[in-house]
Amino acid sequence: MGLALCRRFGREGFHVAMIGRNEARLAELRRTLAAEGIKASAHAADVADRKAMAAAFQRIGQDHGPAQVMIFNAFLRRTSAPTLLTELDVLDSVRVNVVGALHCVRHVVPDMRHRKRGTILFTGGGSAVEPPVQVAALGIGKAGLRNLCFSLARELAYHDIHVATVTIFDHINPGTHFDPDTIAEEYWKLHIQPRDEWQVEVQYR
Repeated sequence: MGLALCRRFGREGFHVAMIGRNEARLAELRRTLAAEGIKASAHAADVADRKAMAAAFQRIGQDHGPAQVMIFNAFLRRTSAPTLLTELDVLDSVRVNVVGALHCVRHVVPDMRHRKRGTILFTGGGSAVEPPVQVAALGIGKAGLRNLCFSLARELAYHDIHVATVTIFDHINPGTHFDPDTIAEEYWKLHIQPRDEWQVEVQYR
């Protein structure tokens, strides 16, 4: 999904600044995008590490200027029924899915407020709306992310910043209705929506 999003926005002329934990994987993605003529940079950081994320966003800002669009696509998935959840399962899910998103938001909002424009998009999951039994921790994290998105949308609309989530109700699977390139188009549509037509959520079923 991350690669599909980079491709979709990169085709429109955006410089894509990727943040992820796996440096080797990021380098591979950057080479793939470069071969397709898309400008991209890679920054290794764990979304749940506040200091590492601050350093990554600082480098991105210095090299490429203020973000026009921020897409949060990270998540933590662990298989466990609700009665088998540990405290750590729940805290880790919230730490990545919600607190990680908040770290990213805080680094882009000041410039977006100053410029009175910007787009913040989240990759949501159907588990936030229709919680499955075996991924209870993920559902809790995605529900928190969805709640954060809706509250941010209300706050930041006054600053002409569009905040929205694409809530995906099944596994990403190339060549099907849930093909990542097809879903990425929904993010692009949200970004270019006229101000008076802004949506806070697209439920992709």
